[in-house]
Amino acid sequence: MKVVVIDDYRPTLEMIEAMLEHIENISIYPFEDADEAYAYMLSQQVDVILMDICMPKTDGIEWCRRFKQHEQLQHVPVLMVTGYDEEQKLVEAFAAGAFDYIRKPFTMVELIARVQLAYRQKETMDQLKRTNEAYMESYRHMWAMQKKMNEDLHLARLVQEGLLPERMNNEHIHFVGTYIPSSQLSGDLYFWQQVRPHMYAFIVIDVMGHGVASALVAMSIRSLLHGLMTKVTEPLAVVHELNRHAFQLFGKETKYYFTAFYGTIDVKNKVMEYVNAGHPSAILMTNQKIMFLKEGGIPIGIIPNAPYKKGTISFQHDTYLILYTDGLIEVLGDDCAKQLVHTIQTAHSFDQMVEKINEQAQHTKGNDDITFVSIHVK
Repeated sequence: MKVVVIDDYRPTLEMIEAMLEHIENISIYPFEDADEAYAYMLSQQVDVILMDICMPKTDGIEWCRRFKQHEQLQHVPVLMVTGYDEEQKLVEAFAAGAFDYIRKPFTMVELIARVQLAYRQKETMDQLKRTNEAYMESYRHMWAMQKKMNEDLHLARLVQEGLLPERMNNEHIHFVGTYIPSSQLSGDLYFWQQVRPHMYAFIVIDVMGHGVASALVAMSIRSLLHGLMTKVTEPLAVVHELNRHAFQLFGKETKYYFTAFYGTIDVKNKVMEYVNAGHPSAILMTNQKIMFLKEGGIPIGIIPNAPYKKGTISFQHDTYLILYTDGLIEVLGDDCAKQLVHTIQTAHSFDQMVEKINEQAQHTKGNDDITFVSIHVK
């Protein structure tokens, strides 16, 4: 314990020093001049300040106020020594930041008790300061980690978005896709490509959950799609291969599964084949007739060698197809399909239809990822 004692009267200074020497492990630094004491305390760490109120030039109360205004000394308890009986001086001392006071004449027992109490107060304040500094350092570290994680997630999202196909629009067909992630990364995915001179393949996938884990599963699936669509193509074969991949990737105890709607469109023969693996029914409008495409089976990744059925549709010119994930159902409600049908029937053009669905999806964000794909066979 380091105690600074300030009193302009030498005998009192020596008496206080003699009394305090009975405390174990104490170092006492006596000063008759307050300016010298102040300069010393700014260069050294002290634990308790014992100061007489009645000092020449500047009194002890004003010095206490100065101590408390300095960052290095503001938490050091100040014990005021006074010979005054008037309460006003004590009120002023406490207002200036004094921790306690002791009236002259005092006994050694009283002096030691008050100094030790002040020292315990200083130890408590030091511990609080150390705890706060450790907390702030931990917070800064966590903030830096969070910032780095957000940057990594943002980069991953850019990569994920970069893997989504651009809008395709030619004389035969028009594909438009929209995806709205619930968090930085999405478990939803769509893809399409031309696989034959007059044939196009497309898929919409919704991996269970959302966030990083779902996005990694979706990215793994995305890496297979180009090869599956071009080399395998046929809907039943593609879906069985995706199911096999799910169990190969995650094992028999897989906790991840995904719904999918995969199909092919032959624009020359006007035939569409598809498999709906546990996905919301796609909505098809051809020749002013609305159809809900449900043929298929359970989500992929639940049962090895799961059975699936293929649906086949013949269509005419100006056929519209809407595919979406259940995140859109969360936003639009149970009558989601009814609202989409109304949008398809009332839109004056394909672009207007896409714009209206996009407005509906963006109006109220839910807790799930939202993806929808609009297809126009011309």
